[in-house]
Amino acid sequence: MRVRLMADAMRTTAVLLLCVLVAGCVSQREGTFASGNPDKAEDAYVRLGLAYIQDDRFERARRHLDRALEINDESAPAIAARGLISQEEGEFDLAEKRFKKALELDPEYTRGRSHYGVFLFNRGRYEEALEQFRHASENTDYDNRAGVFINLARSAGRLDRPDEAAEAYQRAMQLQRGNVTAHIGAVSSLVEAERYAQARSLYRQLTMRIDRSAEVSHTPESLLAGIRLAREAGRDDRASKLARQLGERFPDSQEYQQYRNMVTDE
Repeated sequence: MRVRLMADAMRTTAVLLLCVLVAGCVSQREGTFASGNPDKAEDAYVRLGLAYIQDDRFERARRHLDRALEINDESAPAIAARGLISQEEGEFDLAEKRFKKALELDPEYTRGRSHYGVFLFNRGRYEEALEQFRHASENTDYDNRAGVFINLARSAGRLDRPDEAAEAYQRAMQLQRGNVTAHIGAVSSLVEAERYAQARSLYRQLTMRIDRSAEVSHTPESLLAGIRLAREAGRDDRASKLARQLGERFPDSQEYQQYRNMVTDE
């Protein structure tokens, strides 16, 4: 039986790249910003609000976003950030309304479009999420474009489109050298698409990285991809070795259950 690796492995709880990291922002003075430039003040309040969202301090975040909106009541970044708060508080209809409003005000606000794509993904609306990430990926100046392509790939995986997922993961690898998430995702997607030669080449590169670095290790997804590659090549000894690793290290993983089902079905 052909294992639907991509559809099962891409869990809703996977860490989609939300792009709200604002290093050092909370350390800024919380009073009125001294800058006489309203645009800079608005941006600073939004950044501070995002930093508080990252720390789950929503009341403080809301206070600073409100200040940004006092400066500019059509601030797409502030409105999208308020959408993030609504999402975290379970106000999903309001969150979507705010994301859409932000994009109506500024259709080229890529970070907001990425936020909206993550929202749609988490609501199980994968086709809509995919379209948002496709649009966001077109902005060649966006500072987290690799993350957008990873999210695009995960959405494609949920829709059982491994070829599209593989291409998106590989694009992320090009944009951010050393991105292990993209590397493992590309291997798994290529295996799912039965593009074994390409998958095997990338898998060799991955295992070399793992052997050389203590900071990179196998995941359940990469071990299952390796098992499938080994079995496809007739290397049963290699497949058995990887299967033992999968069972010993990740006995409760979905990937181990998929492996057991794969063996049972045969």
